[in-house]
Amino acid sequence: MCGLAGWFGSGVSPDAGHALAQRMLDQIAHRGPDGRGVACLPDATGFLGHVRLAIIDPEGGQQPMWSADERCAITFNGEIYNYQSLRDELVRDGAALRTHSDTEVVLELLRREGASALGKLRGMFALAFWNGDSGVGLLARDALGIKPLFLRRDSQCLWFASEAKAFFAIPGWRPELDAAQLHLLLNMRYPAGGSGLLRGVSQLAPGTYLEWTSGRQHVRQFDVQTPGPVAATDLHDAIFDAVRAHLVADVPVACYLSGGLDSGIITHAAAKLAEQRITSFTMNVGDDPAELANARETARWLGIDHFAGDLAPVGTEILDWLLWHLEVPKINALQSAAVAQLAAGQSKVCLSGLGGDELFLGYRAHAHLARWSQAGRLLGPLARPVGRIAAGLLARHHGGFGEAGRAASMLAHARQPAYAYGLLRNVWDGSLPRESIYGPRMLDQPLPDAQAWIAERWPEELDPVAAMATFEWRNKMVDDLLWQEDRVSMGVGLEVRVPFVDSWLVAAAGWPPQDRPGRKNRLRAAFANTLPAHLLNRPKSGFQLDIAANLDHLFGPILADWLSPERVHRHGLFNPSFVTRLQALDRRRAHRWHFFMLLLMALSHRWLELFEQAAAPPRHAPPIARVLP
Repeated sequence: MCGLAGWFGSGVSPDAGHALAQRMLDQIAHRGPDGRGVACLPDATGFLGHVRLAIIDPEGGQQPMWSADERCAITFNGEIYNYQSLRDELVRDGAALRTHSDTEVVLELLRREGASALGKLRGMFALAFWNGDSGVGLLARDALGIKPLFLRRDSQCLWFASEAKAFFAIPGWRPELDAAQLHLLLNMRYPAGGSGLLRGVSQLAPGTYLEWTSGRQHVRQFDVQTPGPVAATDLHDAIFDAVRAHLVADVPVACYLSGGLDSGIITHAAAKLAEQRITSFTMNVGDDPAELANARETARWLGIDHFAGDLAPVGTEILDWLLWHLEVPKINALQSAAVAQLAAGQSKVCLSGLGGDELFLGYRAHAHLARWSQAGRLLGPLARPVGRIAAGLLARHHGGFGEAGRAASMLAHARQPAYAYGLLRNVWDGSLPRESIYGPRMLDQPLPDAQAWIAERWPEELDPVAAMATFEWRNKMVDDLLWQEDRVSMGVGLEVRVPFVDSWLVAAAGWPPQDRPGRKNRLRAAFANTLPAHLLNRPKSGFQLDIAANLDHLFGPILADWLSPERVHRHGLFNPSFVTRLQALDRRRAHRWHFFMLLLMALSHRWLELFEQAAAPPRHAPPIARVLP
């Protein structure tokens, strides 16, 4: 696990290029505390930079790495879990490999087979590869979007990096907010489309590669190769196979362990398969007050070492650090950063249960959309007028964004599943909300229609629940959950692996989901003979803060400062009266959407100051987690 940065293109001399590449790496040095390197491509047609967190072949896997004939080079971020079998194939074919790293395997495969080799790689990756024989530069990102790869283009160069902040080193570039992307983020609560908030910055889409030749570029998808035996096996064995693959490392591997089913299954499999004793980590955070006790009970049953933490007091230095590493305002990153910091004190690698609810449809929202679909069918043509009348009455008596009002509005859109999904996920876009929420800087910009953005990406060929699961797997999973997991873990020098987000396991589980009503029960059934009933049957508990109960306790002084009338006026993003109204609301759970908006607005102000106005960024992680006895 590492970070990469560099560019393809001319116009930078070798000496200036080395210095520039080092400045880019300075911005992402946290991703690779174990080493760094820079490679100048022939005739200064580009540079490859790398910072390293050494996991596989710590002695031999330094990067950027050149081929034995020094014609090809690679800088690579990620882990390839089937690299040993691929290495064996290369050796049988006559390759003389110099290291035992997965990096050299990828380098040699790309040298021999070109982009067609990408589909063989089981793992998470973002990479830049230079083929000196053909003069082609290649960028690629793993099929499920686990690892990031940001791009910026100008008249002479194609710039790339694991984090967009590396582009701050580009001479003459002035970071600027993309108001359209902020608007989508405030609706979706994640950077929809994966670009982030910096104007002119994009990301390579998951499962694609970009070929660059003399300034021309082409983007194509690659096909993932999954073996038949894995796809044909039962679910229990497929999950064990995924965990076994994700344990490949030359350093010890630990686990995140909550009180729930998904991380319990991953940790159980790791404890059975790992050669060393497994250690697990959890935070005293979650919807269930018994979350900590449940995690400890699971750890005792598994017979593993377990460490727990609590949130440290939240100050501006913590939120500045989070915002700088995330590069976007986010709500639930605090607890993810805390458990990453707790684990990083003892481990370099952790397995996470992230993706279990997405792959096996474990969220309450899936059930809500199923009920909406059933109600729409039962009411038929009456659904729209009944929903509209109920929504109007509820809005008049309770204000906007209440759960009952949104449910009624969903019913009014019984024939529009993409629109109903947007309402379910608190998408609020419309002319009246914009005028209520936004200040002059946002209102003066052309903003996309958030509901239309969803509709353009909605898989209409699937039933509503399967369509929701597929949409979120492609979007929310990549640009919310995986984005957050990558940034907060790499910010503390920790590699987090996600066995549920594995292309071979997805093939074995079947996707898109056809068994959606009982899909989570199918997961429970697969482990009914190996896990205790109290773990299998625990209700779903979200890993999130009770925002209404903690708003003043954790964030009160910060919100008062970052949403002060002076700041609201100076930045011009939001309507002062809307900010004041939300600040005055009773601290009830029914107002949690409003409190999420307060946090996002405050963080948006601070984003402007850190990224657009170049306030001094935090360089070291403050204490976010406190170890519990």
